[in-house]
Amino acid sequence: MKGIKLVMAVTGALLFFAAPVFSDSGAIKIGSVLRLSIGAEHGIPSKRGVLMAVDQFNKAGGYNGRKVEVIFEDEKDSPTAAVNAVKKLIEVDKVIALVGPMTSGATLATYKIADEAKVPMVTPTATTPKASGASPYLFRACSRIDTQAKALTEYIAKTYKPKTVAIFYSNEPYGKGCAQVFGGDFEKLGIKKVAEESFNRGDRDFKAQLTKIKEVNPDIIFIPGYTPETAPAASQARQLGLKQRIIGVYGDMDPEYAKLAGPAADGHLIAGEYDENYNNPKNKKFRDAYYQEAKANNEPVNIMFAALLYDATGMVLQGIKQNGPTSEGITRYLDGMKDFDGVTGKLSFNKEHDVVRSGTEAGVYLFEIKNGKYVKVQ
Repeated sequence: MKGIKLVMAVTGALLFFAAPVFSDSGAIKIGSVLRLSIGAEHGIPSKRGVLMAVDQFNKAGGYNGRKVEVIFEDEKDSPTAAVNAVKKLIEVDKVIALVGPMTSGATLATYKIADEAKVPMVTPTATTPKASGASPYLFRACSRIDTQAKALTEYIAKTYKPKTVAIFYSNEPYGKGCAQVFGGDFEKLGIKKVAEESFNRGDRDFKAQLTKIKEVNPDIIFIPGYTPETAPAASQARQLGLKQRIIGVYGDMDPEYAKLAGPAADGHLIAGEYDENYNNPKNKKFRDAYYQEAKANNEPVNIMFAALLYDATGMVLQGIKQNGPTSEGITRYLDGMKDFDGVTGKLSFNKEHDVVRSGTEAGVYLFEIKNGKYVKVQ
């Protein structure tokens, strides 16, 4: 009997000392559903933001020596694909939290799955008002589209005093939603809509629609959509002699927009979520590291999306650090989060789980493109 006890003791000791500090079996799993194929110009920088936050957490010792592991899935700009991704992450991979999905459609299609499993979901970029207060487990780390619209349209009305607007929108849910929300705010401010035209994803020739807009000579032109279409649309508007100020949406907070639009980008007004010059030591460190890592990995650059995901992931990691690696602990932290020190600002969640960003007048930053650079105007 004594011999058996001795063997067991020695075996146990060997197992203890042989076990690595970071073992696969001890990994804390979180999931992230991002735009990794369709919309990869935003999804790849977003993934980099997630990885930076997790790498920083793990290098600092993780949670009591346990690493956090991220399992990525592609939402493919498809609610069905997003549903399958979220189900896999929760049911098969057993993640304790989700960062993403990114799009409003995918978020609305999946949050009930997370709700039923009581797994917290932090969407970093879904702007739909329908996500507000939808679930005790759904949190939003960006501003709502109507918050962006109100801030930008009021600034435009006050600063430039336009009387008329033409709306030229991308004919898909995001573009149509922006056209509706911004259009309503323009109307409330007494800015009359004199033209409404649309384009499809993948279009590159916009001259027919822009010619119709030119005929009514609006004071401003609003072009909501995605960079591959909105940038050449702005460029062609200038080629046709349209000199009006062009208004965009936060998807245009993209170096590729300024590059594709060229000189036509100057004067472009946008509501955005991230100020590179935000006076915070953490932000400077993040900014320098992001550009270095994106370049080293030959990735598309979009620091705003990287920053949003860095913060969204950081919130989840702070929940683990403070309350332990459980879904309940992370949810409890997020539910009461106040003044989280993010690179996009000091962040809190209101009772509807929408982010509140202190230090900004309207919860968002407003930018104008000047000489190819995004300059904060409010």
